[in-house]
Amino acid sequence: MKIIHWNATEKSRLVGGVKRYEDELFANIEASRKDIEIERIQRGGNRILGSMVPSWFLRYRCRDADIVHATFQTIAPAAHFRKPKKSIVTVHDLIPLSYLSMARKDISARIQWMLTPRALKKVDRIIAISEFTKKEVVRLTGAEESKIDVVHQGVDHSRYRPMDRNECKKRLGFSNNEKHILVVAGGDPRRRMDVTKKVFDEVRKRRSDVKLIKAGYAKTLIGEDIINTGYVPESEMPILYNCADVFLHTSEYEGFGLIILEAMSCGVPVVVSNRTSIPEVVGSYGNMVDLDSEDVVEQFVVKILTCLDKGIDEEAVKQSRNFSWAKTAAETVKVYERVYNA
Repeated sequence: MKIIHWNATEKSRLVGGVKRYEDELFANIEASRKDIEIERIQRGGNRILGSMVPSWFLRYRCRDADIVHATFQTIAPAAHFRKPKKSIVTVHDLIPLSYLSMARKDISARIQWMLTPRALKKVDRIIAISEFTKKEVVRLTGAEESKIDVVHQGVDHSRYRPMDRNECKKRLGFSNNEKHILVVAGGDPRRRMDVTKKVFDEVRKRRSDVKLIKAGYAKTLIGEDIINTGYVPESEMPILYNCADVFLHTSEYEGFGLIILEAMSCGVPVVVSNRTSIPEVVGSYGNMVDLDSEDVVEQFVVKILTCLDKGIDEEAVKQSRNFSWAKTAAETVKVYERVYNA
């Protein structure tokens, strides 16, 4: 069986959730299944010719593969032009279809999201990274539920693991005499940084030794004792997670919640919203809060204060063991075999 991955990210791109999925999926299948011939096509680095719509025509090729696996949803329309023998598409989320302003930011994005829903109906199978995303695919595109398989993302437990918290704080220049709440998020509205800020302000009224670390692109949080790190290289993320006494995530929409899983794998207590796919990741372990509750800020604050002195959270580590990239790869290969033998 010959498989070609059509990747959405380029080799030189900074590591994010999609690139991590593409890299780990390819590497784990290649290492574990010698009976499968597998290749990948990554997008070019040219800002114009390497963008998604031109890549449909200029980049993606079938190379006589038995199955083409488009590893991101907006690659799906390329199958219309290339006509692979059989095709599979991974859908990470359909955020621009729920938050319409995100799909209108440029012409390329508008074209992608105009054609993607129709293209998803025509592929042989769809892989959704969560049960929630599966429901969203059905709701927003009209694709048949029977042709959607759920394969969760994973985590590399050899990298994302508990470390000495004080040593990690020292390495990144944080004080061991202070407690740190970590938030990893961009600036888009679904992350609900407005709630994050209110929660931290209230925590500070009750404990003066707490600081907030805000990591991630785009919007910074302004306020006393808030540390904005910006982008943090992949090599330093396990150290950053292990600096945190609590991981806070107030998002109202996640296709999966990979950063929550990584934090848990590092033994960090997580306090999160109960929206969309997040309960699938944290399971019965999680400290979850309903964003619609009238006392939402107070609920977050109470759970954070309860966790700040907890140390390594063995229950979080235990829950994270339900996910691995090897498991993701094995379940994905089952989908390949099902399509190949159909």
